[in-house]
Amino acid sequence: MKIAAISILLLITSFLKTNQDTLTVTATYEGVDDGVYYFSSEEDFNTYAFKEIEDAASSKYNMADRKLIGTDFEVTYTSEEFLDEENETYEVLTITDLKLIKKN
Repeated sequence: MKIAAISILLLITSFLKTNQDTLTVTATYEGVDDGVYYFSSEEDFNTYAFKEIEDAASSKYNMADRKLIGTDFEVTYTSEEFLDEENETYEVLTITDLKLIKKN
C-alpha cells in the first residue's frame, strides 16, 4: 500500500511546475479576452498573453476598462513551465505587479 501511495504522489508531482522566473517588461495594454490579458512590447516585438493575475496587481487598475487599452505599463510577471500528461512543456504567465507609465 505504501508503494502505491508513493507512486501516486510521484505521478501527481510530476505534473506540477518545473521552473519559475520573475521578469519585467514595458508593454502596451491591448485588452482582455476570455480572462487572458494581452500586452505588446515594442522593445522585443512580442505579444504577451497573461492567463493569471494576482489579486494585488488586479486591485490596482480595472483592466476591464477599455480606456486603458493603448496604455503603457511596467508589467512584472512570473513565467512558469509545466508538464502536461504527454510530457510536453507549456508556459503560464502570471502578472504579479502593474505600474502605469505616464507619458511626458
